[in-house]
Parts: sequence; C-alpha cells; structure tokens
Amino acid sequence: MPSDAYTASVDHAFFLPLDGLAAASPHALACREFPDDAFIRLGIQRVLELSPSGRGFLQEHGPRFPDVPGHANYFASLGSPRRLEVLRDVGRALVRAADPVLTDRLAGIPELERYACFAADGHWHKAAAHDPRHDGVKMAVGHFYGPDLRTHTLRHLAAAEGLHENDMSALKRIKPKGLRQGVPKGTRVIIVYDKAGIDFDYWDRCRRECALFFISRVKENMIYDWIQDVPVDATDARNHGVCADSRICTREGHLLRIVCHTDPVGGESYEFLTHVLDLPAGVVAELYRRRWEAEKVFDEIKNRLAEKKAWASCLTGKETQAQLVVLTHNLFLYGQRRAACPSSAAAEPAYAGETEEQNADDGRKVLRFRDGSQIITDQIERSEIEG
Repeated sequence: MPSDAYTASVDHAFFLPLDGLAAASPHALACREFPDDAFIRLGIQRVLELSPSGRGFLQEHGPRFPDVPGHANYFASLGSPRRLEVLRDVGRALVRAADPVLTDRLAGIPELERYACFAADGHWHKAAAHDPRHDGVKMAVGHFYGPDLRTHTLRHLAAAEGLHENDMSALKRIKPKGLRQGVPKGTRVIIVYDKAGIDFDYWDRCRRECALFFISRVKENMIYDWIQDVPVDATDARNHGVCADSRICTREGHLLRIVCHTDPVGGESYEFLTHVLDLPAGVVAELYRRRWEAEKVFDEIKNRLAEKKAWASCLTGKETQAQLVVLTHNLFLYGQRRAACPSSAAAEPAYAGETEEQNADDGRKVLRFRDGSQIITDQIERSEIEG
C-alpha cells in the first residue's frame, strides 16, 4: 500500500541536502520531461517503497509525485550512462557534505588521525525479472561497497561483471586509486576486507602506489615464515585480548604482520593479517571488529529497504539502483545527525565496554574514556545540528 502523504517539512528536510547537486554535475543536461533532480528523487522514493517492480511502483506511487515520466522514459533513464554519471557526482558531493557533520567513530584512537579507514565487501541479491538464464539459472547480481568506518557513510565501488565475479577480480578492476575513494593525498587509507580479498602482490602495489593498506584475516592454508614476535604493551588497555604480535614473510617475500587476538567477551580466537606496522596490535583487532559493525548496513539494505532484487538487466541500470540505495542510506545518516534528536546524535565510545556514563552538573551526559578524555554529548549534538 502507498505510505501516507509526507508532511511537507519532513519531505523537504530529507531531500534538502541534494538541492543543487545534480545541476552542479558536469554531466547534467536540461530535460523538461524528466529533469535529473526529479530522476534522483523518484529513484530514492522507489528505494523507500516496497513495490516489487518498476511498473508497479509507477502505477501505485507515481501519481503522488511531480515530474513522473512515462514508463518507456523511466526505464530508459535507468539505463542511461549520463544519468549514472550524474548520480555518481551527486553521491560524492553528498558524502563530502555529510562527513564533517557526522560523528567520527574513530576519533578516540589518536594513532588513526592520519588514516582514512574503510571496510569493503561484496553484497549480492536476486537477478532482475528479464535477466538471461545460464544453464537454466539466473545468476545473482553483485555490488562492491566501501562503508566508511568513521562515519558509516556508504560508497559504491563497482558492480560485479560476468557470471559471478570474485572479490579480487573486482578489487583489481577498481584499481588502487579507486579504492582510495577520493581521499586526498597526504592521508593514508586502510581497507578492511575478509579473507576473499587477500592477494599479497596486489596489496603491495596498493601500498607503493597509493599509500593504501589492508587488514584481513589469515587463511587456513596460508604458508609463511615466522620472523619474530614483537612485545605487546600490556599497560595499554586497548591491547586487552592480544595474545601475540608477529612479523612474518610470505612465499612471495612480503613482510607482513599477524595479530593473534582472543575476544574477551565471547572467547573466540582470531588471527588478523596486515602490512600496517605502526598501529598498536589492539587497534588492528578493533578495526576488524568495526568492519563487522559496518556490515550491518547490508542487512538494512536487504531487510529494512527491501532491496533484494535488481531493477534492470543492463549493467548501467544495476549500478544506478546501487547508487540510489547508497544515496538513500547516506541521506538517512545525514538527516539523523541534523535532526534535533539527542538519541540520534549520541557519541559512540572509542571502544565498546571501555566507557562509563555520568551526569554533568547541569544534567548533561558525559562519556568518559579510559585515557582520561571526556565528551559532553549535548555539545556534540548542538555543534552537529548548527554546523
């Protein structure tokens, strides 16, 4: 069923961050029947609704919106390379506007000040209604995303190509510069990926060409030579659970680091693999934990936004859908932080279980960290809303 008509102020506030972004794109063109900004807004509305098909969405919800095109024009726009470029430009501009406003979840880790930190992973859903079959089966549609571990904003890295492109194939196609995701020179980038993203030669190239570093987990059949164990600072509470910090050499001659960590809560043991050598061992383990946290975004895409099926058969249309999903997610984040809602702007502690909440003299909430620093959340909320 159609959702109730939006309150004008709520609708305006939600879409306000997009004002002028489509027109500012170098790929924008004037289109009287279906302007670029109307195309983007209608696409986001489709993400928000539960219509099983594009035709059903237009029939059920189209009359509620202005500038709704005919069926043929709408489906042609989904496969338009120019419209996709506009979407990419709008997505990048929205992230640039949102990131300074959103809470930095890694601000409590000073060693990460010179790093931008991203997770990266593939996300798969059902094929489109008219996708061809291979051996009688429709192949799942894949997309590779890069959630920002600081702000949880989402970026679309690439749509999977071929029948079922593997992770390393996609990462190599994105190239080191693409994996930096627009981070300016002078800032190092960490990508946290699962075991499917291990290719030592490729990550060494990323490090040398683009100051791009990886954190992953050790594969069971990995062969390497142990070099030495590095002492772990037991006085640093962040290293709680770290069993060993080792330097190793792979068969290809790459110097790497293995951090052995036992989860203090669940008791599970993990071996984390990286060529980042200047971070405390506990921070390496924490960054991988934050990757699991960021992956909740994919559950929201599937379950809360119900994006479980491709909208189009062409690759351009599939990426257009993914870019609209990313825009919707980032608009929600941006809107939550700008809204005058204390529960949505509360600061996340630097480490789970490492803080305690107390009341300030004026009744405001204070988050106190083990390193002695503190944040009065009401100040953060006001600065984010006013900024």
